[in-house]
Amino acid sequence: MVNYFGIKPKSGEKEVTPSYIFMLWYEFCNDFKNTWIRQSKNISKELKEAQENIKKITAEKRVETKKINANSLKEKLRQKEASVSSS
Repeated sequence: MVNYFGIKPKSGEKEVTPSYIFMLWYEFCNDFKNTWIRQSKNISKELKEAQENIKKITAEKRVETKKINANSLKEKLRQKEASVSSS
C-alpha cells in the first residue's frame, strides 16, 4: 500500500509506520466529511430557495378553472368536433 500510493516516510524516519498512514487517512476522511456536510447544507439551502421561488411564481400565475356544463352549447360543439375529427 505504501508503494502504491507513494507515501514517503517523515523526515528523520527510515520506514513508514502504519500509524502514520492511518493518521493521514483519518485527516483526509475528516476533511472530506466536513466538506461533504458543508456542501450538503449549501445544496439543501439552494433547493429550498428554488422551491420558494417556484411557489411565488405559481401563486402569481394561478388560473381559475370552471367546470363545464355538459348541456352547454360549447360542450356540444366540442363533442361534435371530436366525433368529426376521430372519424
